Amino acid sequence: MKSHRPPAAPSPPSAPVAARLLTLGAIQGHGAVIDRLRQALATHRLGSAYLLGGPRGIGKASLARAFAALALCGQPTDDACGTCRQCVRVASGTHPDLQILQRDLERRDIGVEAARGVTKWLVLRPLMAARKIVIVDGADTLSVPAQNALLKTIEEPPGQSIILLVANQLTLLLPTVRSRCQLLRLDPLPDTDVQCLLAAQGVAPERVALLAARAEGAPGRALEIANEPDDGLRQVMLTALPQLRDRSAAELSALAQKIGSEADAALGLMLGWYRDALGLALGVDCSPRRNPDAAAPLHALAQSQPPPTLLRALEIVCATVHDVGCNANRQLALETMLFDIRDLERGDLHE
Repeated sequence: MKSHRPPAAPSPPSAPVAARLLTLGAIQGHGAVIDRLRQALATHRLGSAYLLGGPRGIGKASLARAFAALALCGQPTDDACGTCRQCVRVASGTHPDLQILQRDLERRDIGVEAARGVTKWLVLRPLMAARKIVIVDGADTLSVPAQNALLKTIEEPPGQSIILLVANQLTLLLPTVRSRCQLLRLDPLPDTDVQCLLAAQGVAPERVALLAARAEGAPGRALEIANEPDDGLRQVMLTALPQLRDRSAAELSALAQKIGSEADAALGLMLGWYRDALGLALGVDCSPRRNPDAAAPLHALAQSQPPPTLLRALEIVCATVHDVGCNANRQLALETMLFDIRDLERGDLHE
């Protein structure tokens, strides 16, 4: 389990500190949430624990870090100044009163010892600032014992401490944890905002529209897709999904094995596929929003399957996302999902 300081953003040696510090003003969108946090800080009515929820890549962790910079700043206005010694330390990743807790890549969850370490650290007096701040990035990966270990601290953090929980899947957190936090829900950004961000990052103009559509309003996801070395998984899925009802058991097992190492991305593609098909079948959309380059097979699926069938397929994928998030066997979960959707589209699935 690792607990580490946020890395400073890369910049030339001569760049000012403000250029290396992530501030609220640099966050794309989410104006209502940002205004709420600014107002709470300005009026000295900050909550002790906040839960930032929303889809992966929506900007939750970035917003949490930017708000931490403002809350620790020695000369704040409506944003971190970027020049005081507090901001200098935050930008360099060495502020003694800011701790970021994340899951180790080799582990499935954040364990109870890491959670206990946070609670012990918060009890100590701040060394530089007026408060201590903990960001749990990936709070939905906290083990149940770890969540229980944090309960009392979340409810009554020592001094003026603030705990910021960042989670993609709120349902993986215990109800007792959720109820003790103020929920800040981050919604997807408009495609136009994501396109502007991609253009600012130098993405080729001919790729911007499709990448923004595929990202479904998540700027982090859009940049991730843009930087992928190839699009092999998506091509595999776009080839397989229109033919699911005609695939044999052996072919579906082989497909599950092929995409197993990239299960999260594959499931994301399937969610987008069936959302597009459902939107077309209901007449909400006249063209696929997430997969505009797969309009023909999606229109065919929307015409061949009634909306209840497509909605049920979407529910099956969502259930698989949840199961995989709860550390179910990926291969088995993917196989079961593919078999169920195939049988559903054939009209053979009865519940």
